[in-house]
Amino acid sequence: MATESVLGAVRQSVVRRWLEVMLPAYTVAFVFLWFHHEYTPAVLAWGMNESPLPWLVWAVVGAMSGILILWALIVAFFLLYSPFYLFGKLPILLGRGAWVDKQELQFYVCCFMLLGLLAVLLYWDPVMGLMAFTLASGCGPVFWRYLV
Repeated sequence: MATESVLGAVRQSVVRRWLEVMLPAYTVAFVFLWFHHEYTPAVLAWGMNESPLPWLVWAVVGAMSGILILWALIVAFFLLYSPFYLFGKLPILLGRGAWVDKQELQFYVCCFMLLGLLAVLLYWDPVMGLMAFTLASGCGPVFWRYLV
């Protein structure tokens, strides 16, 4: 039993480290190709009947896009939940009330500040706001790891 739990912890750590490297790299490439279509790899334009390589590349793109979308949903939830959380903790912030975890409070304050920044960017330039949200979502595992 102890061996299985150690192997499970090692496997989980390897997956987390892989995600913290590959997802931001994929997100930067995604945003770069979003604005510069001429740099799209040629293998993505090949026909599916020519070789199994386009299938493999599109499978990787689909898997990474799915992970990016999942992180976008997670980030959107915490960004949209942060004002409600902070409003609920208002008595504690004003000095009255019970004890609160400082790291948890710091996390939600950072989420609220990021929400405000993204809202301003979205109002000022919608494309820039969407790009910033995409980058924040892609770097979500790294940001959240250091915030918490």
